[in-house]
Amino acid sequence: MSESLVIERQKSVEIFDYIGAIFSISNLTVLILATAGGLILGALPGLSPTMAVALLIPFTFQMDAATGLVLLGAVYTATVAGGAISGILVNIPGAPANIATVLDGHPMAKKGKATQALHFCFISSFVGGITGVVVLIFFTPPLAKLALKFGPSEMFWMAIVGVTVIGTLGSKSVVKGLFSGVLGLWISTIGISPIFGESRFVFTDHLTGGVHIVVALIGLFAVPQIYQLLVTSRQTLSGGLFATENTSLWSSITYNLSRVKALTIGTLSGVIVGIIPGAGGQIAGLVAYDQVRKFSPDASKFGHGEPDGVIAAESANNAMVGPSLVPLLTLGIPGSPTAAVLLGGLLINGLFPGPDLFTVHAEVTWTFIGSLLLAQVFMLIIGLALSRTSSNWVMRVPSQYMAAAVTVLAVFGTYSIQNSYSDVVLMLVLGSLMYVLNKYGFSAAPIVLGIILGPIAEDNFSMGKMIADVGEGALPYFMTGSVNLVLIFVCLVSIGYSVWVEVKQRRAVTSELKRSTPGTRVAAVGAVAASLVVLTMVMLADGTQAYDFPFLLAILMMLFAALLLIDVLRTWSRQKSGPGLVEWSDLGVGIVVIVGYLILLQTAGFYSASWIAFTAIVMLYTVNKNRQQVIRILWVSVGFMAAIYGLFNVSLRVITPGLF
Repeated sequence: MSESLVIERQKSVEIFDYIGAIFSISNLTVLILATAGGLILGALPGLSPTMAVALLIPFTFQMDAATGLVLLGAVYTATVAGGAISGILVNIPGAPANIATVLDGHPMAKKGKATQALHFCFISSFVGGITGVVVLIFFTPPLAKLALKFGPSEMFWMAIVGVTVIGTLGSKSVVKGLFSGVLGLWISTIGISPIFGESRFVFTDHLTGGVHIVVALIGLFAVPQIYQLLVTSRQTLSGGLFATENTSLWSSITYNLSRVKALTIGTLSGVIVGIIPGAGGQIAGLVAYDQVRKFSPDASKFGHGEPDGVIAAESANNAMVGPSLVPLLTLGIPGSPTAAVLLGGLLINGLFPGPDLFTVHAEVTWTFIGSLLLAQVFMLIIGLALSRTSSNWVMRVPSQYMAAAVTVLAVFGTYSIQNSYSDVVLMLVLGSLMYVLNKYGFSAAPIVLGIILGPIAEDNFSMGKMIADVGEGALPYFMTGSVNLVLIFVCLVSIGYSVWVEVKQRRAVTSELKRSTPGTRVAAVGAVAASLVVLTMVMLADGTQAYDFPFLLAILMMLFAALLLIDVLRTWSRQKSGPGLVEWSDLGVGIVVIVGYLILLQTAGFYSASWIAFTAIVMLYTVNKNRQQVIRILWVSVGFMAAIYGLFNVSLRVITPGLF
C-alpha cells in the first residue's frame, strides 16, 4: 500500500506535463463559456449544480473526452458560486450549497451592501476553490483512504451533525431550530421507502413521489419571498427592493483577504466535508458558518449581515468541489451529488475511476483537473464583473415586477426538475406554510437541510441497523468507534453552545417585547398538535422496519414541541400576535392570482398561464396606474415570457403540457 501511495504522489505532479492542453483554443473557449453560463444557471432557482451538469452531459457526446470534462467541471464550479447571487439579492439560494450564504448575505443586501456581499462571495469562492483543487492534486491518495473510514454509522451521524448545526443557527430559539430540522427529516420520509419499498404518509397522489430536494428548496425560500415582495409593493411608494451603496472592489478584496480566520475555517471545513462521500456543499457551508460563529467574539452579529458569515460559507462550499472528486477519481465513490453525475460523464467517455485514470488516461485526467484551477480564475473575473451590474439591476426592479418574475421562475424551475405538475403544487403549498411559520419564529433553513439530509440519515440508519442486528446490537454499533464519538461530541457541543448563547442573550434583554418571539404561543401549540398527528400516524402504521426511522423522528418532534410549550407557558403574559390583518389583506389578491395560476397551468398551458399571472400580479400591485404604465407592463410581460421560452423550451428543452 505504501508503495502505491508513493507512485500516486509522483503522478500528482504530472499536471505540469499537460499544461499546454489546458490552454488550447477549444478548451479555453469551452471553459470561459461554461463558467459564464454556470454562474447564470446557478443563480436561477431550481437549476442546481447537479441538474446543470446533468443537462450538459449530452453536449459532451460530440466533444473529445478532455474538452467534455472541462465543460462539466467548469459548470460544476461556477454553479456552486452562482447560486449565491439569487441568495444574496432576493433571499432565494440558487442551490442547497448556498443556504448558509443567505443567512448573512441577504441581510447585507437589505442594508445596501449587496455589491459588497457579492464581492465577498466570489473572492471567498476563489480562495476556497483554489485550495480545494490543490488538495485534489497533491493529497488524493491519503484523502481517499480517509474517505473509506466512513461507513453507515459514521454517515448517519454526519447527517445528524448537519441538522444539529443548522438547527442551532436557523432560528433565534434552539428548540425551534431543532424542531424544524427534525420536521425536515420527517418530510423526507414521505413517499416510497428506498430500502423497503413501502409507501409512507402518502395522503394524496401529489405525494406519491415524495418531496424532491429542489422542490422544497424553491418552495420554502422562494414563495415566502414572493409574498414578502407583494406586501412590500403595497406598503412602499418607491417600488424598489432596497437601496444600494457604492463599494470599491479594492476595499472588498483587502477586507476579504484580511478575514483570515473566516477564510481558514471555511476552507478547512470544505476540504474535510468534501472528501466524505455524499455529504455535499450544503453541509460544508453550514459547518463552516457554525464554526466561524462559535469562534467569533460577538456571535449575536451573525444573521444580521455579518461579512464573516458570507466569507466562511462561500469559501467552504467551493473548497468542497475539489476534494469531492478525490473518492470519485480514485475509488469511484462520489463525494457529492454533482460528483455522482460527473461519474456518469466519465463512464460515458470510457474512463473508469482508479489508477488507470492517472496512468493510461493521464492527459485527459490532468487536463480536467488543471481546468478546474483555471475555472476558479474565470469565475472570479466574471463573477466580480457581474456583482455590480446584477446588484444595481435587481435593486432597481420594482417589488411587484420582481414578485411576478420570481413566481414564474419558481414554477418553471420546479417543473423542469422532474416534469411534474405535482412538484409545482407541493412547492406552492410548502412555501405558503413556510411564510406562516416564518412569522412565528421558525426558519426555512433547518427544514430544507432536514429534507436534504433525510435520505442520507435514513438509508445509513437502516443499513447500520441491519449490520448491527447480526452483531452486537444497534447501540454499540452507532455509539462506539472514534469517528462516531467525535461526531456525537460535535453534536452535543453545538447544541450546548447554542443553548448557552441563547440563555445569555435572554438574560441581557430587559424589554419584555423583545424577550419572546411574536406568536410563540400559537406556534408552540401548533407544533405540539402537528407532532401528535405525526406520532398517531406512525403508531397506526403496520410497524414494519420502513417506519423505524419516522418513529424515531416522531419521538424527537414530541420532545421539542413539549419544550416549546413549556417555554410558552413560562412567558404566557408576554405573548404578541402574529401577522396582522393589514398584511393578510395586502396578500389576499396575490394569493388568489397564484391559486388561479396553478389551475390555469393545466388548462391554458404553462406559457399562456404564466403570461396571464405575470401581467395580473404586476397590474394589481402597481399603485396609481396610468395608460403609459399599462402599456409598459404589457411589453415587459411579453419580453419576459419570450426570455423564459428561450431559456426553458429552446435551450434546456423542458417540455411543458401545452405551449399556449
